[in-house]
Amino acid sequence: MEKEVEPNFVERHVSILHAVELHNTRGEFKGWSVLSKEAFVARIAQVASKHVSFGVSMSAEKGNYKDHAVYRIDTSRQTVAPYTFCFQVIVDWLLRDIRIGKRVHEEGIKFLLEEGHDNNAQAKKEFHWVREHYKLENVLHSIDFAKKNSCRAIQLADLIAFYSRRDGVDLLKSKQPGAPEYKMDQMIKILCEKIIHRGFVASGFSDREWS
Repeated sequence: MEKEVEPNFVERHVSILHAVELHNTRGEFKGWSVLSKEAFVARIAQVASKHVSFGVSMSAEKGNYKDHAVYRIDTSRQTVAPYTFCFQVIVDWLLRDIRIGKRVHEEGIKFLLEEGHDNNAQAKKEFHWVREHYKLENVLHSIDFAKKNSCRAIQLADLIAFYSRRDGVDLLKSKQPGAPEYKMDQMIKILCEKIIHRGFVASGFSDREWS
């Protein structure tokens, strides 16, 4: 995918696809029209659709998560950061999903996360714990990190995460009394038209006893 998608970046003189800059029409996207941004994303997604089985994103309401998090001080396992929690859910979902789970167990899977996040070390630790605890060495092959500017796939993942998170927040807000009707953002529509996507938002958490 990396080589095939590159001409789209060269043609528009974009060195790095930053989702926030694209959305706010800043940086390398300054002066772009809405249609230009949508066309750019559509062309990238079209290329990606040939190589990506589907996209999956997971978000958690940080306030709710932290309010209900119970630290298991008496055990070796502690409540993780929201970022790591979301990563854990994605790993679990990929292992169990009816669409992709069989392929994951047959071929194995490698994870590549964006370098620089404060909780990457914790995510890596949890990955290896699950791998060893559940004897999944032949399935969960590896976890590694890459700089955003070195990987178009990371940039696309960031784009999907950004817009799916916004979409999830808008959907939750629409369920509040007197809130405006939910309307899917055009950019997430474009992404979902080209790439099969499953998005999840964790908004309710319950305290529980751990043993």
